[in-house]
Amino acid sequence: MDQTMQSAQPENQHVLAENATVPLFRETGRILRSASVSTVTRLLEYNPSGGMWQATGTAIAHAPNVTDLRSPDEIFFDVHGRGVRRVSTQDTIGGAIIRRATAPTMELGPLPDEKQIARAVKGVPEPPFNHHERNQDHIAPKGSWANAFKKGSIAAWRFILTPTGLFIVVYGLNVVAWGAMLFFLLLNVGSMSKERKELWIEIDSQILNGLFCLTSWGLAPWRIRDTYCLLMWHFGSPETSKKSIMQLAKRNSSWYRMRDSDSEGCETLTGKVAPPTKTWKMDFVVINMLLNSLFQVGMATFMWVYNRHNRPAFGVGLFIGLGCFSSLLAGITSWWEGRKVKRIEGAFFEEVTGEKQEPIERLA
Repeated sequence: MDQTMQSAQPENQHVLAENATVPLFRETGRILRSASVSTVTRLLEYNPSGGMWQATGTAIAHAPNVTDLRSPDEIFFDVHGRGVRRVSTQDTIGGAIIRRATAPTMELGPLPDEKQIARAVKGVPEPPFNHHERNQDHIAPKGSWANAFKKGSIAAWRFILTPTGLFIVVYGLNVVAWGAMLFFLLLNVGSMSKERKELWIEIDSQILNGLFCLTSWGLAPWRIRDTYCLLMWHFGSPETSKKSIMQLAKRNSSWYRMRDSDSEGCETLTGKVAPPTKTWKMDFVVINMLLNSLFQVGMATFMWVYNRHNRPAFGVGLFIGLGCFSSLLAGITSWWEGRKVKRIEGAFFEEVTGEKQEPIERLA
């Protein structure tokens, strides 16, 4: 009996160990699954620029202009490379009151002038108070051109330090450098053998193809996400449709504006809100971004399936033309509409009270 109990004891310990390990594995698997889903969700909710041309167009549309540079406000940039003015909410700077997007909730009025005293003596009521007129009468003086040039140089450096700015500079320089080299090789500039020239043409072409794949395929998940929202906007239920267009408008807030009723409460530097953007332009941008990824598949197929001796030239030329043209159209649209938005609403801005910074997010 003692021997039987001793032989059963290891088996029981083995069963208990298995029963204790199974829940541990299940809990670990559940945690890993939850973490992976959460990571994917956060990545899809991130809002990178749709492509190189769209990022460049948006950055140019919201770049600091002469008015921004000659203002007393500091110029900074957000992660998307868009210019942001830090507007002080102090009463005075340099003896003048800074104009704000909207009037503060409580504000001490200026001392009465001679006209106000005369009206009070005669018993004439005061005219309705107009914040916009008051702000227009107390705009801070413009800075000198020397200070504007200095501020522009600092702003250019700050732009390069942003993630989008650094990407635009590095990526753009690579495309220009390798593209120029390919262009001169095709024009037979320089003295080298035919075989060596064809080899360098192939190297340049493959590098450019890799650069185009980087943006076309690297941004494909977000382009597919936007395409899905576009389809839900047009073909989904009323509730889903409204939610989808609001998501698209928020992601494209640099250039797209919804109807006026959805922009109420929006604070801008000028106190004005740009008119609604035509809805077909959202379709145009999203579809062209998706087409850019699809055209790049065709170009990569010709570049990687065939070698430089038997590759059909018409296939490469066709797909590189279609891919660049579709991305360029989306970028031009984003730039043109973003330019109109900034001209009406002014630059993005942050309110700064002392050392406390209160960023203002403009709604789509």
